[in-house]
Formats: sequence, structure tokens, C-alpha cells
Amino acid sequence: MANLFGYIDPGSGSLFLQALAGGVAAVGVFLKVYWRRLKRFLHIGKPEDESSESSPS
Repeated sequence: MANLFGYIDPGSGSLFLQALAGGVAAVGVFLKVYWRRLKRFLHIGKPEDESSESSPS
């Protein structure tokens, strides 16, 4: 049986690192946008006061 050697050129490695960084950034943006909903869903933090959200008349 012959030895097989794999080769990953720099372009493929760069593409992999870029995809990994993009995925991490996408997860960060998703959490930033939906952080309040996620906290409410998981019941984390203090309950919000309903009167503070409405503007005084």
C-alpha cells in the first residue's frame, strides 16, 4: 500500500479561517440583537418594571 500525503494550500487554510471568524462574528451579532429575548426566555436577571416602559401622560 502506498503512502498518501494530503496538502492544504494557503488559500484553503485562509478560507477555513475566514469562515470560522465569520461564524463567530455572526453568533456575536445574533446574541447582541436577541440578548433581551434570550434573557427573558431563560428567566435570567431582574424582572422589568412595566411602568418604566410606558411614557408618562
